[in-house]
Amino acid sequence: MLETLFLLEEKKDNHFLLALLGLLSSLIGFSVARLVFPSQLDLLAVLFAAVPLIYSLTSKFLDDEAEKLPHLPEVEIYLSIFAGQALGFGLLANQFTNVFELQRSLLGTTGAAIQGGNFNLILTNNLTVFSSIFLVSLLVGSAGAFILSWNASVFGVFMSKIFSSDPVLSLAYLPHSLFEMSGFVVAGISGSLISAAVYREHFDRETWKDYVKLVVAGIICIIIGATLEAA
Repeated sequence: MLETLFLLEEKKDNHFLLALLGLLSSLIGFSVARLVFPSQLDLLAVLFAAVPLIYSLTSKFLDDEAEKLPHLPEVEIYLSIFAGQALGFGLLANQFTNVFELQRSLLGTTGAAIQGGNFNLILTNNLTVFSSIFLVSLLVGSAGAFILSWNASVFGVFMSKIFSSDPVLSLAYLPHSLFEMSGFVVAGISGSLISAAVYREHFDRETWKDYVKLVVAGIICIIIGATLEAA
């Protein structure tokens, strides 16, 4: 049911409803995981939240790659779902402070690494994440849904942590976080599209020039995010 709604709204480019569906999927995913596997909430809540996205996003990417459509709509779709899921996981992290320890531990490690404002360290860390997302999406196209949900859970928990301690401070984190997350989203999209292109044996020069531009755009977002974070 939910995956059908995702596919329907993706075809309509209805970003507001996609965000609401993303919020709903995170809440349902958490509820199912809490009911069935309460001891594994950190990971399984994300997995269950991603399940409704697998078919819809994969179908969307296959269709768009076949028609060689512009990529901005795909980025907007990804970001809409991401925003909804991030809000959902943020609300859950605020309500259930004893869960999402895995996400919190990752945030602690990242925070310790970047407290000094070292641009090279921040950039290296974010490019490593970018490359990992790209490669996983390239090798397993349907993994893009889980990657999206995982990043949304980390970002949502992070913003919940910052907002609960200092709402004003949380605004300072938004500019660089938005660029970084946009870069990660582009990594997932470009990897999925290239995976679809290889599957369909689309090796013409124009197609691959287009995908290279998409990857470069993602890297530029990462660089801008690292610059803002180190400033």
